[in-house]
Amino acid sequence: MPVQYSEIQELLRSRADLHARLNLMPYDGTPEIKERGDKKYLYVRKRVAGKQTSTYVGAYTEELYNLLLRNAREIREIRKSLRSIEKQLAEAGYFEDELSINVVNNIAFAHANMKMNIYDQAVLEGVATSFPQTEEIIENGKVSGMTATDVQKILNLKHAWEFILDRDVVASRSDYYMLSHIARIVNEGFFAE
Repeated sequence: MPVQYSEIQELLRSRADLHARLNLMPYDGTPEIKERGDKKYLYVRKRVAGKQTSTYVGAYTEELYNLLLRNAREIREIRKSLRSIEKQLAEAGYFEDELSINVVNNIAFAHANMKMNIYDQAVLEGVATSFPQTEEIIENGKVSGMTATDVQKILNLKHAWEFILDRDVVASRSDYYMLSHIARIVNEGFFAE
């Protein structure tokens, strides 16, 4: 089954959005009412590292209690969605692995030399450009004296390098479909297939 990179990218984007929403939740846990004397207090109960913990929220009010209940329900729904996305990512062939320090250093080196690599590749493609012009195009500057086709070729090379140097792409398996996707990026706007 071919790996659908656009599908995986959308799943990763959704997962990041859900993690961001989860991090913005003020209280994570089940609301609990404790009575001390004649007063009621709200706590949030949660299991952390195998131990049950309670975090004080405030004096009991019906509004705060309902807010904590809605918060807990929303957190459960977000976690359920995250589990579903993780399952879909696994089915699509995506696995998140830690990269070795050598690979991370190689990615940093490639990022540092990306403009020079793009310039060299553009010259090999027959683009009439100079290194300063290539640099301007990569940094989204305005360049005069170049055809739109040459500018598009340089931009396509930039997008291909950005794709290749993505940590998730580096960690994934290289196969025909990966190479086809990279070729599609390089040839975008020039060839249909």
